[in-house]
Amino acid sequence: MKKLAIILIILANSFYVSAQQDPMFSQYWVNPQVLNPAQAGADGRTLLNATGRLQWVNVKGAPKTSSLAIGGMAGERIGLGLSYVYDQIGISRTNTVNADINYHLKLKRNWRLIAGLRLIGLVNQMNFSEISTTTPGDPLFMENLSSGLKPNAGFGFLLTNKSFYLGYSQPRVVNYDFGATSVMGNTKIISHRFAYMGYNFTLNDEFKFRPSVLMKEVTNAPVQFDVNAVLEMKSKVVTGLSYRSGDGVGAMLGVVNAGRFDIYYCYDYPLSAISMLSKQTHQITISLNLNGKPSRINSPRYFN
Repeated sequence: MKKLAIILIILANSFYVSAQQDPMFSQYWVNPQVLNPAQAGADGRTLLNATGRLQWVNVKGAPKTSSLAIGGMAGERIGLGLSYVYDQIGISRTNTVNADINYHLKLKRNWRLIAGLRLIGLVNQMNFSEISTTTPGDPLFMENLSSGLKPNAGFGFLLTNKSFYLGYSQPRVVNYDFGATSVMGNTKIISHRFAYMGYNFTLNDEFKFRPSVLMKEVTNAPVQFDVNAVLEMKSKVVTGLSYRSGDGVGAMLGVVNAGRFDIYYCYDYPLSAISMLSKQTHQITISLNLNGKPSRINSPRYFN
């Protein structure tokens, strides 16, 4: 009977894991290529971006996410990108490699439309051996199971001019259910859909204000909104606040144009029931401009 109860707990946890199969990041614009293949090279620079996120610190099994991405232009109209994302929650581990290509179409009055495609290789693993049971050596919890390599694909669009951008993406289009033929429970890879937009206000020669909003939609879950407000000072320091519906609030501080580097730190404070266990989430992003001295152009990430 105890064994059955443990299995039911695992299955319930696996269902929860499926609700957050796409990685969650604060201030999505600091790491946009992971969200949308159209973002690779969108600002004209070749960027190497590394992000690490610890969610709900001190909660056992809480999400841990890291990503490494490189993207840039391979000509006047073609952008290329490559990224790796590691996502851990509970006993689930997901390793994803994305290869992106996009095409830049110049429109009238400084508008650009960028269309991107993504090819994906994904492996999901369930580490049952990490579970503590009342029966030491229980064979049901001694084996770690893997989905094997699962191919997938995604796409995205980006419409932008000097002051405005509008994006839509579906980073993965194929759903997988690993529980259909195995004992991996109801572990699923579920397609997410993102839409986002933002505007750049130049307040004066030294200050710029950039509000933005992102909407995330996934089947059988409430639509979630991220609302962000960022202030850039003297093209050197950025500060920002954010709100995520049904989740929490956050603050960020960053240093930009520090040689070839941009560095951002984000702190999130939960407003949901998880706040009874943890009151902090930390995220650090470091971007390296491989083109040389920073030269910002019109883009959905940075504006002149």
